[in-house]
Amino acid sequence: MKQMITGAFLLLFIISAKGIDDDDTVKFITLWNHQQNIDLTEIVEELGVNLIWSHDSYYNGQAWEETHMYKCLNTPGVDYVFAKIERAAWGWTHDQSLKHAQWVVELSHKHKGIVGMYLNDFYDEVEEGHRTEEQWHEIIDATKKINPNLQLWVPHYPHRKQEQHDFDFDIDGVILNIWGNTPEIIASAEAHLARGLEHHPDKMVIAGLYLNSGMDGGRWLSEDEFKRVLQHYVDMLNAGKLKGLRIFSAGQFQQRPEYLEWAKEILSNIEK
Repeated sequence: MKQMITGAFLLLFIISAKGIDDDDTVKFITLWNHQQNIDLTEIVEELGVNLIWSHDSYYNGQAWEETHMYKCLNTPGVDYVFAKIERAAWGWTHDQSLKHAQWVVELSHKHKGIVGMYLNDFYDEVEEGHRTEEQWHEIIDATKKINPNLQLWVPHYPHRKQEQHDFDFDIDGVILNIWGNTPEIIASAEAHLARGLEHHPDKMVIAGLYLNSGMDGGRWLSEDEFKRVLQHYVDMLNAGKLKGLRIFSAGQFQQRPEYLEWAKEILSNIEK
């Protein structure tokens, strides 16, 4: 299944706290942003976002100050960023991915706000023939050799029955994606979250919500759907069953600003 810019509905993020913060009381309120021209200031302030999933082109000699990571970390309120290895299906070669990973991990020694790296569509790349397991191994091994504390996250689609893999290896977190914004998927959001928690009992979880997803331009969540699922995440977060949550995306908030008000209302229920 191919991820589209217009997005997916549900993402569940499973992470280890090592390398981010060992304080169990810290709750991560995170935002995906792949549009570098967006000013994140208002969204970050309104929602209390402390971590951004950033988006840089593969390393080609660009300076730190030219990166999206730098821009995100200079947004007031943002303490952390996750960098990304983009899909080979979307044009990144293995050599570019490996070089980019080594660059990011070197930067993580200098800039402590870089706390993780996201291996985009990890299982899909292998299942669809865009990468081999050996190539992912090479990227992960190179990263861990330079900085073993830089966390690595991968996505996992529970609605596609991706529980059965014989190529799981040294990763720190899993992102459980539910792609497609049908009423049936939305109605099962809580069940998918429970399924992910059961499958990864030893990881901490960040649950993610996408405002719009699906084929042919996607479908926007209704107000009731959005508030119900996001409130469930907040309840799980307050109960200590989640480490945090993520919302996709800054650009979608700009398209439909009413979601910012709805999110602010629900996130105000997070216990400090």
